[in-house]
Amino acid sequence: MFTFNYTIKQEDLNYGNHVGNERALLFFQWAREEFLRANNLSETDIGDGSGFIQTEATVQYKKQLFLNQEIKINITKIEIKGLRIIFEHEIFCGEDLAITGTATVLAYNYEEQKVKKVPTSFKELVENY
Repeated sequence: MFTFNYTIKQEDLNYGNHVGNERALLFFQWAREEFLRANNLSETDIGDGSGFIQTEATVQYKKQLFLNQEIKINITKIEIKGLRIIFEHEIFCGEDLAITGTATVLAYNYEEQKVKKVPTSFKELVENY
């Protein structure tokens, strides 16, 4: 559905000299940000005065990642269920699946500090992918 390419940097590594567990969530976020940017949106503006607020995330590690490896962070699916927007992610290094996971977000108006309905324009964007 959407791919963001990235090269593993020193700051991505932990004491074990492989990608730290918290980085997967950052990689997922960066892919979402690029997806939104590619569609003239942002995490603070997905339409109707709403942005994203994350409520849940999952990460499953399949393979270690190391310095200078080139990875592809894929958004494989975006599912809208009521107020929830669920992003499914996969990270590949070459042909090898290294990490999978999800991020669940809500449409959120930061000015009003309230959860909102998913904007129709965002629903249409997702349907067109």
